[in-house]
Amino acid sequence: MDDPGFDFSVLSEFRDRMAEDDRADRLLAVMVERLAEAGLVKRRGRQRTDSTHVLAAVRRLDRIELVGETLRAALEELAAADEEWVSVLVTDEWARRYGRPVRYDRLPRETKEREQYALTVGEDGMRLFRALLAVDTPARLRRLPQVEVLRQVWVQQYWLDEHDALRWRGPKQTRDRQSRRHTARRTTSAGAAAEGRPDPATARVPWSSVEIVSPHDPQARFSHKPGKAEWVGYKTTRPRPATTACPM
Repeated sequence: MDDPGFDFSVLSEFRDRMAEDDRADRLLAVMVERLAEAGLVKRRGRQRTDSTHVLAAVRRLDRIELVGETLRAALEELAAADEEWVSVLVTDEWARRYGRPVRYDRLPRETKEREQYALTVGEDGMRLFRALLAVDTPARLRRLPQVEVLRQVWVQQYWLDEHDALRWRGPKQTRDRQSRRHTARRTTSAGAAAEGRPDPATARVPWSSVEIVSPHDPQARFSHKPGKAEWVGYKTTRPRPATTACPM
């Protein structure tokens, strides 16, 4: 019971050794050879991969929480980098709106009020961008990580119409899949976007594979296995019998 076990750095050292000189690929080749000799896989056959989920250490946010929390995180980082610059920009209303974590239970309940809140946050973000782009603003503030996250989230969640008015993007279409984008369909606009960009004809948010869902972990993604699980985080792949070419 008193044995502390192995130190966590052992796994990191093992991973570093496996990454050297293509050792991981060579080990995979040996494993596949042994599996083929045992009759568990066919030579030149196919193998399907599956994934298991890894949770991110972040709170799951809806879209309105996301934009508010993203702006709050950017303001906090800017304040830590240059409090005097931020103090000139932040109003009492901003302090009330972004002075504490943005949570669902503190947001408006009615649909129209929620949409208006999202647009208000969007306009606040645009005001911040204009201030950051001013000639007298230190360039280092524009390079802060949370400022870049803010920029990406605003591109993904808002758009400008033909009158340069800020608009809230529509939700993803349930049947829209990146893998189907180049397949002819009967009910999809011909101008569908590719490579994860929102469709400009419908101004919808991008696919989950590229959509930022938390400013506190911009690499985390929303994922789901239909009828089984939904999570925010990552996927790790593991082999399963049947559909990807076997490396032999």
